[in-house]
Amino acid sequence: MRLTQEIDYGFRITSYLSAHPGDVIGAPIISKELTIPERFTLRILRKLNLAGITDAKRGAHGGYYLKADRETLTLYDVIEALDGPIVINRCLDEDNPYCNRFNEDGMSHCNFHKTLCGIQADIVEQFKDVKIIDCI
Repeated sequence: MRLTQEIDYGFRITSYLSAHPGDVIGAPIISKELTIPERFTLRILRKLNLAGITDAKRGAHGGYYLKADRETLTLYDVIEALDGPIVINRCLDEDNPYCNRFNEDGMSHCNFHKTLCGIQADIVEQFKDVKIIDCI
């Protein structure tokens, strides 16, 4: 499992906006300050907006700001907004579980499924335990 560059940038963008509570900051400034390509910055901000983590203000003094509560926003919130839920194996995908060894009812009897389910739960909890504000 590897976190994507997009998630890394998402962490940095939300951390930056958390460090500037209430400020409306233009994407070009965020891009320059964090050395993230502007096009990528805009794409990430669009996803964060859709998730309700950030929001945009239009106009001459427009830009982006943190909409989510900076005290409770977690690394997992950002990961989920950008990439969806963490699924370390396709048999653990809640929307479309698949195991080529067992049918849907038999997956609960697979020792690997049980083990990976525990590992996935631990990983998710680790990301949920870290607040973005702790990384400023």
